[in-house]
Amino acid sequence: MESFLTPVTLTGRWVRLVPLAPGHAKALRAAAQDPEVRRYLIHGPGETQEEMDALIELLLERQKAGTDLPFTTVLRADDRPVGMTRFLHIDRTNLSVEVGGTWLDSDLWRTPVNTESKFLLFRYAFETEKVHRVSLRTDLRNERSQRAIARLGAVREAVFRDDRLLPDGTFRSSVAYGILASEWPHVRSGLEAMLAHEWDPPERRGPAAAPEKPAAGTKR
Repeated sequence: MESFLTPVTLTGRWVRLVPLAPGHAKALRAAAQDPEVRRYLIHGPGETQEEMDALIELLLERQKAGTDLPFTTVLRADDRPVGMTRFLHIDRTNLSVEVGGTWLDSDLWRTPVNTESKFLLFRYAFETEKVHRVSLRTDLRNERSQRAIARLGAVREAVFRDDRLLPDGTFRSSVAYGILASEWPHVRSGLEAMLAHEWDPPERRGPAAAPEKPAAGTKR
């Protein structure tokens, strides 16, 4: 399965997931102003523009190596970058991939943005790339994230104790969730029902750089 190699654009009703690019850095830094956004992230957006630039460079290096496929989450209402997400731990041999590295402007927490982003990623993984399994992990301390993942329909499978070394030198424990291909139709129905409700996106708070347009021939 030589998959997850070509950057793609995934478009939903409210959000568009576009290939991460250096040109998104300034707008993404504005979206990550709230310290709570980066509280539990291993590779988070940081506190400065330089840290954001370094994160984007790191993820694009991983994309080139074929281990990750990163996206900028764009709010379609005003074409504004509002966060990041990605495919990682791409296991082509075992038809498995993890969805993670997700962060979002805190003004958009408890809105359809995260739900639709995950729906687009899951649908692409199961229906286009034909994976057998999608995994998700989050910090054991991050109860908000655990509730959000459970609402998506993923099954809680395990707790891995002190499995990730954090930048401050401490270890975190991770909660692991999974969705199998056989479970995807049921999960998809639940997500589509959640996304059927109306929602009015908030107005732009300030100027931000527009995301780069996908190159010709990019999948949608």
